[in-house]
Amino acid sequence: MSYKIHNVRFYNLEPKSIVCFSYEINSKRLALARNDNSLEIWNISNAPFIELTFGGQTDHSIEAVLWIGSRLFSCGLSAMIIEYDLTAMNIKNEVAVTGGAAWCMDINPDQNRLAVGTEDGYINIFFVTNETLMYEKFFDKQKGRILCIKWDITGEMIFSGSVDTLRVWNASSGHAIHKMITARKDSKKETIVWCLAVTNDNMIVSGDSRGTLSVWDSTMGILIESHESHAADILSITMSHDKNVIYCAGVDPVIRTFSKIFVKSTGRSQWVRGIERRLHVHDVRALVEADGKLYSAGVDGYLAQSSYPPKILVKYPPLLQPPCVYVCPKSKCIMLRYHNYLELWKLGIIITTNKGAIQPGFLHQLDKEPIKLLELKTKLDENIIACAITKDSRIIVYSTETHVRVFNFNVKNGIAELSKQNSDVPNKKIQKMLFSSNGKYFATINNEHNINLITLYSVNKECYLSFYTSFTTDKEQIKNIGLFCFSPDNKYLICSDYESHIVVYNLEDDLILESFESWSLSKYRYPPTAMAVQKKTNNLVVVYSDHKIIEYNIPTRRYTKFSNNLQDILPAQWLARRFPITNIVFDQSNENIIVMHDDTTVFVINKFTDIPNSTAKILKLQNGNSKEENNISSKLKSQYIQVIKKYKHLVHLAWVNSTEMIAVEVNPTSLSEKLPPTLKQKWFGM
Repeated sequence: MSYKIHNVRFYNLEPKSIVCFSYEINSKRLALARNDNSLEIWNISNAPFIELTFGGQTDHSIEAVLWIGSRLFSCGLSAMIIEYDLTAMNIKNEVAVTGGAAWCMDINPDQNRLAVGTEDGYINIFFVTNETLMYEKFFDKQKGRILCIKWDITGEMIFSGSVDTLRVWNASSGHAIHKMITARKDSKKETIVWCLAVTNDNMIVSGDSRGTLSVWDSTMGILIESHESHAADILSITMSHDKNVIYCAGVDPVIRTFSKIFVKSTGRSQWVRGIERRLHVHDVRALVEADGKLYSAGVDGYLAQSSYPPKILVKYPPLLQPPCVYVCPKSKCIMLRYHNYLELWKLGIIITTNKGAIQPGFLHQLDKEPIKLLELKTKLDENIIACAITKDSRIIVYSTETHVRVFNFNVKNGIAELSKQNSDVPNKKIQKMLFSSNGKYFATINNEHNINLITLYSVNKECYLSFYTSFTTDKEQIKNIGLFCFSPDNKYLICSDYESHIVVYNLEDDLILESFESWSLSKYRYPPTAMAVQKKTNNLVVVYSDHKIIEYNIPTRRYTKFSNNLQDILPAQWLARRFPITNIVFDQSNENIIVMHDDTTVFVINKFTDIPNSTAKILKLQNGNSKEENNISSKLKSQYIQVIKKYKHLVHLAWVNSTEMIAVEVNPTSLSEKLPPTLKQKWFGM
């Protein structure tokens, strides 16, 4: 049997530039801020993926982010330091700074004092307590804004950069010890010191608007080395873990490295230019090294992971945290989530033909093109945190930081009708939401006071959402639910968090007790990135960030024989993949077939075949190509895992009916077309 695939390529996301990020070494998390003031928490312990997203707010600009242990802080133009609650997904504390907008901040080596540089030239010092920040003092006012700041390795001095100037401050007295003046390329054009780093011998490394990398002696207050590194502003500098390599980039996006060598003749160390990496075309705003890999990002919105040697480059696109595509099989519609609005599309209708057998790869003509039925914008252009739609597209719900909206939608006589519903759903932020497959339940999840509150609403014939019951997950110790799904028969609700707890709730219990029977699966050391339940068997399939796969039969509460045989013998090629699995679907005509995909590839697992050893290769179907509509079941008799289709940025794959699938992808060209012009440079003497 062959299947038709609707290839949706009209999902036109606007890429949001990455402004800054900060790495936390213990949890292996990367906090990443974008230019719409949204904040993403990436787990980079294995295949990087987004764990959490804080929607951007117009009154909370982000210019710098910083981890202090497991706590996350940001500062920006609002002149406030903000601490985030990563469990309740809201702002925990706000502390005002002296001196206007806060441009930069850094923590001392003991992790107990925070320094913040401001617009009016003040350095603010705060004590870091277990609950909040306590204001200590501010340093002598300097002329001009402070754009970058670093503590030295002893915690006794602070280095700051501004226009034409670097300063060394005594952290105890608040007075400047040294003032170093930068040179100018043009006497009338200021030199802006954009970024700083500190070496293991307490030297200051600066990058400025001349494209010059400079090394300064912090004790003597003098320039030691100067390298004309870039053709334009250097916006970011970072150092390797052992402090022997400097990475720098900026408006000239080439990432250049400088290695530390020891010169025998002088008995001193020196920085020598090394390899360069051309990973981006637009400005690079942020750099950090983590576990031997370099992470870089900037205006193009991509998060690049690179290393050398070996030479490796993986670029993670500026897409929204899944789920962002919602398929409505009953109405043959799809809903696309953007940053601050939703689109509802009616899928195209294929012309049926009886002219012989249809070969794989055949492109069908459309009798009707896809039609946009609805564009639903949020109030005040707030970012959408969560949204959901019924399988017949009759009810649409979305949530922002400040409000929730429930709508009834219908199409009568070719005219789309949208009306607001005054449901039982409270008008406050909802972190997660989902309709059951039969449309009977609407589930919401919020974390309140470190307890997950799950609320179920019933959907009646008039499409009204009425309160059904609610219960908490405190007994199961789920800290912050990341993934959740209903079983196809709607008997079970499965929840997981990013510490790898997975809990199953039996929804058939007596609701008078306002609680449900629940049980937990074995905890794994890495978090799950995708999970789904098979219709016929009620088998729960989970894929983790290290690509481990488990299959668990919910009714019997046992791992399947397939799952037990699979452990420790997955192909090394599969385990080494650098994109996480983001979605799982099942072949509706063959319960032995599992289909899953990441950003670039669709994979098929055939449980019927013998499990290979760990050295087995993942093969591509013989007729597989980018234009092919594949026959999933009939070609998988000999291979355990196979690649059946390649994409650029595949966002979602799902069934429309038993013979049709839908694949939603984002065209990389459409992302690059929305970016500003790049730096123009002369090449090859042109």
